[in-house]
Amino acid sequence: MEKADREKLLERIRKLYAMGLESESSPHEAEIAMRRCQSLMAKFGITEADLETSEFGASSIGKDFRAVPSYVGVLGSAVALLHDCICVKGRTIEFRGFSIDAEVASLTYGYLTDVMERSLKARKRDGEVPPGRSASFDYRVGFSLAVLERARKIDRERREAEEAARQDAKSVSGDIPRGASLTVLKREIVRENCMEGLTMGRPKRVRYRNGRAHSAGSDDGSRVSLDKQVGGRRQKTITNA
Repeated sequence: MEKADREKLLERIRKLYAMGLESESSPHEAEIAMRRCQSLMAKFGITEADLETSEFGASSIGKDFRAVPSYVGVLGSAVALLHDCICVKGRTIEFRGFSIDAEVASLTYGYLTDVMERSLKARKRDGEVPPGRSASFDYRVGFSLAVLERARKIDRERREAEEAARQDAKSVSGDIPRGASLTVLKREIVRENCMEGLTMGRPKRVRYRNGRAHSAGSDDGSRVSLDKQVGGRRQKTITNA
């Protein structure tokens, strides 16, 4: 295959992948696009190296801490998972990945933080969360942990959908497309290109008192809208389009 033809093929695969995650398409159209993407990758031997792009970047939440509170790190981890980014925790929270993903991740973090603080204020006004910094901390931890749990569920369902598409391709062609799922592949590319200067730390235990404030935060975090942040935007992932 000539170089120009191969570039056209790669562009087509990237667009199909974006369409497969595009919520504005019907579920049927998205499934067809994802299946076609997997099929083309298998047919032409497209690997993660072929999909690499220089469009990487970083975006921070715009706030520095003496020490990042545990709930901030938890919420950052949830947002990074939703947007296929690396969450870097230092004096602030920074998201690294494809530029568009990193930018949207910081916006998503700001959105969730605003909702959390407004909900906490309302809970205190109604007497459902006791006054004081300790109760506020427990509320924020409960909220963040609930969002993280939902992010993990969304991620699991997304990978299961991709595996189902691979199995569908097998039923049509008799072969399962080679390589990892597109979500896993994308994250491998991000790690290879965005981990410079970073070391993996051990997860820290999040401490809180399991009381009214934590329960209220958990309840609000389990109900906060993630649809607009995850599926309602036009997802530009592994694409130059």
